[in-house]
Amino acid sequence: MKVAINTPTGNIGRALTDRLLNSGVDLVLLTRSPDKVREFADRGAAVKVGNLEEAGYVVGATKGVDVLFWLTPPNYSTDDLRSYQNELGDVAVKAVTENKIPRVVDLSSVGAHLRAGTGPIAGLGDVEKKLEKTDAHITHLRPGFFMENYFMAVETIAKDGAVYLPIKGQARMAMIATADIAQAAAERILDTTWTGRSVIELIGPADLTFEGAARTIGSALGREVKHVTTTPDQMRQALTGMGVSSKLADSFLEMYGAFDAGRVAPESPGSARIAKTTLDQFAKDVFRPGFEAMTQQK
Repeated sequence: MKVAINTPTGNIGRALTDRLLNSGVDLVLLTRSPDKVREFADRGAAVKVGNLEEAGYVVGATKGVDVLFWLTPPNYSTDDLRSYQNELGDVAVKAVTENKIPRVVDLSSVGAHLRAGTGPIAGLGDVEKKLEKTDAHITHLRPGFFMENYFMAVETIAKDGAVYLPIKGQARMAMIATADIAQAAAERILDTTWTGRSVIELIGPADLTFEGAARTIGSALGREVKHVTTTPDQMRQALTGMGVSSKLADSFLEMYGAFDAGRVAPESPGSARIAKTTLDQFAKDVFRPGFEAMTQQK
């Protein structure tokens, strides 16, 4: 089996690459940063260097593959993220169509079945629809809120003991570790029996409040960590202060509002796959060492 992975340097892509190499899969890695995947190249993965925005590169890099793992990456420098997501979706469709790739495992998001009102998540829903117009067998993986998102709050946790989000502390989300997402993707890729279109919704083992999640992170760090609900204007100011355009900031605020209202939820909650990693395990085994490493560098 020959598998192409278009995002081998991210949390999910790295874990997926490691699992598939351990299973003896013939891998093709698409990346702009070959130095970041050298360890995988040393283990036998073929590395194709290029830009995912260039259709010719993606088509050439995926010739002869049996499965394409496609994750539409974010782009914080664009003014119109949804258009960017759709452009990358078109690139994926071109590669699948021209190369007659039999199977695609697409990393989408919980809530992607909603057509509007969810910010960047709606763009992932657009990519789903595009891929479904091809002749390939398609599985969409729709995970919930990543536990790894808390790494974006390392600075404020270290400085203020706080996670700032425009989401009520009592809002709930079944947060999931990216390692569990990678495991689900690996299992689907290695299974050659499925056909047609399918959706696998992935959620964590507990429906957590954001207040409770902050306390769990704090417990692992041995310090108090609070969830602080900001106003939309405060979050917009923070985002634009980091260089995010006003339009893109509004898109993220729309997504946060959907989280806050409970709209970002599985389409079929009764059949969602429940992952194993608890937030307590993640906080102790992944977040704490990562937090210590990041804060010691400053």
